[in-house]
Amino acid sequence: MIQDFEIIVVGAGPAGLTAAIRLLEMGHSVALVEQAAFPRPQIGESLSPGVRAIFDYLGAGHLLEDAYYLHNIPARIAWGGGEPALLQPGQRGAGLMVDRAHLDAKLLALAVGKGVRLFQPARMAASTFQNDRYQLKIQSATGDHRITCRMVLDARGRNGAHARELMHLAPASVALWTHVPANKMPCEARIETVDEGWIWGAPVPGGQYRIMAFTDPDSIKGMGHRDIMQEMLSRSQLFGIVAADHLNSNLKTCLVSAYVHSCPWEHQFIKIGEAAFALDPLSSTGVEAAMRFSLQAAIAVHTMLAAGEHGVAKSFYEHKLAEAVTIHSRWTSEYYAEAGKADASFPFWEKRRRFRIDEIAVVNDFTTLVKQRLMQRPAQHGSGNPAAAVPIDPLIRFLWDKPVRLSGQLAFSSEFAVTGNRVEVRRALVHPNLSRPMIYLNQIEVPPLLHALSEGDTYGTAIETWCRIVPYQDVKKVLGFLWSAEIVQ
Repeated sequence: MIQDFEIIVVGAGPAGLTAAIRLLEMGHSVALVEQAAFPRPQIGESLSPGVRAIFDYLGAGHLLEDAYYLHNIPARIAWGGGEPALLQPGQRGAGLMVDRAHLDAKLLALAVGKGVRLFQPARMAASTFQNDRYQLKIQSATGDHRITCRMVLDARGRNGAHARELMHLAPASVALWTHVPANKMPCEARIETVDEGWIWGAPVPGGQYRIMAFTDPDSIKGMGHRDIMQEMLSRSQLFGIVAADHLNSNLKTCLVSAYVHSCPWEHQFIKIGEAAFALDPLSSTGVEAAMRFSLQAAIAVHTMLAAGEHGVAKSFYEHKLAEAVTIHSRWTSEYYAEAGKADASFPFWEKRRRFRIDEIAVVNDFTTLVKQRLMQRPAQHGSGNPAAAVPIDPLIRFLWDKPVRLSGQLAFSSEFAVTGNRVEVRRALVHPNLSRPMIYLNQIEVPPLLHALSEGDTYGTAIETWCRIVPYQDVKKVLGFLWSAEIVQ
């Protein structure tokens, strides 16, 4: 029997589950295919503060309140020498350490409870695209399943991409990690640079303390992993207290790279999560970034399915993906530059110092977009905070008979706007006193108000015109903002 769905999500990590839940809430039929039986071990336990808002949005905030998880952990940072700085939870945000096996299983159960159809353990064995639909062969312990769908969301993580399909955004590193008993280290996260790279550590649920060392993969070939780890720890201020006999002999390693998939949207097969991009682990925001992008991808998918706007949906998806990797790549490169290793001869630092964005190869329009974003200097705007607003009622009385003059620096651009879970292209204001192109002010669409003005309008006639479009209280808010930002004069 052939089963039909609008959307198939392959992979039940945070990215896949976020997309599945949102698309289900938007009214689509969604099936989820997951190869592993849950719960399953998974690294990535350090969740950044922004994850909480996403879980709340999904109706899953209560899943983070598990007493087994570790909340409000301070962080001690020795980045680039000098005395380590201690950051209390209030200074760094309310991140937390979770058990990913437990959390992912709970989030999956929530998705199934909402109505997602689950195939687990199962794998996508084959797919064909014909007549604007996918036909999938799903293999599971209970037998084979034939499924058709309009769109496939690939959330299989790094397994969802071949190396030749990736656009690498920085030099690769290798992570070596192990655990020591939690009582051998203070109950705080720690980050430190060393000559060979950098070290991160934090308590994790279960009475253990995880230590991860990041270094250059080429420089450790043929060397014992335990010796490498011990050498890096011995040079450390923050981790030197870990004696060699406390290191777990079961060291694990993995290659770490920051990348974006070169063709993340092909036909109706769309990459999300680490199938689409991976960030440098330095920021500990990988899970948050993956879930946040899945929310945006879900809007793009809904726009295509509900409104038939394929071009707008794909462009929105690609621009949001390019924006995500660009912002993080820029932050990462700047943070590494602050490590005080400008003259270091060790390969880890030397490769980052010599890495050139202009030498990244491009293969299509999307990779060209990413490279252009990476090479752009961040726009230099004003403070983004206009001068304090003057009292609006006296301002209106003062301006009433005076002509409206628009700033000579005002321009307009076409930007994406999300309305009712759909992407639309709207006009936006561009001005040096705005930190970014602006469409809405407190949910009031501003460009149509300026477009409604006629030559020779006074502020009085402008206000009367605007009051036919929005309530007077909103008119006052818009006028006060535009005047303070020197967009109208």
